[in-house]
Amino acid sequence: MAVAVGLGLYADFGRLGDELASFRWELFPLALALTALNYLLRFWRWQRYLARLSIAVPAGRSFAIFVAGLSGTITPAKLGEVLKCVLLKRGFDVPVRRSVPIVLAERVTDATGVVVLALAAGAGTERWPLIALAVAGVVATVVVVRSPLLERFAGLGEAPGAARALLDTPLLLGMTALSAASWFCECLAAYVCVRGLRLDLSLADTVVVFSLGSLAGALSFLPGGLGVAETSMTGLIQVLSDASRAAAVAATVLIRLATLWFAVALGLVGLGVELALERSQRGRDRQSLPAGDADERTGRARPS
Repeated sequence: MAVAVGLGLYADFGRLGDELASFRWELFPLALALTALNYLLRFWRWQRYLARLSIAVPAGRSFAIFVAGLSGTITPAKLGEVLKCVLLKRGFDVPVRRSVPIVLAERVTDATGVVVLALAAGAGTERWPLIALAVAGVVATVVVVRSPLLERFAGLGEAPGAARALLDTPLLLGMTALSAASWFCECLAAYVCVRGLRLDLSLADTVVVFSLGSLAGALSFLPGGLGVAETSMTGLIQVLSDASRAAAVAATVLIRLATLWFAVALGLVGLGVELALERSQRGRDRQSLPAGDADERTGRARPS
């Protein structure tokens, strides 16, 4: 709410309302569809990582767990997506220490994928500090994971080995390419929002706006990058398209609705579905058990 009020004051609420009213809203479903395509590609990455660690989960439940994890998008650096590991533990008794390296690998390849996009779109020159910081973070993470340092912490169990398997160079490169493709879908969604406002911003410049804004938000470690991502995107849109304050803020608001808040909404729906499926599975398991075992599992005393 504070970010929304700040953007409104910066743009002037009246002018911002006029810009949003002039948006071609028939294009917004296309932006949501492109964002959804990004999630489908990322789900394929999730499945690839599960297979690499020999974690067997039915595809339907795996998809529900993955979508539920999107509710963690509104956490610092999306670390709340560890919720997926908790759901794997609840539903399939997969140790959290075994699955949590998947979330680490996802964040690493997200960063490398966004950096690839930013460089491909020509986001170097004066904007290199953000890119350099992201690359340094990725390199440091990979070095630490591959070093024997983590082996000194017995409490980590099989997590270091799993992390090394997921950040193996061939897999890291392949998933970086996949992440770049998936994030490009969100850049296309952002471009749809920009074109719906009839702003003079090219696709390459839109990629720069979205990738650098996303990196800035992630590196700020604020929940969902709130405030930092919005101000970065608004400023870049003004610089690259010579748009008015109201138009730049309107584009930012639409982009964040189609990406960040759409993910949170899907995540909450996915979480509800997964919890319902889990309860249903537990009910079927209890019914399939002998009477004594079922009473023991439910904690009820058998009648004498």
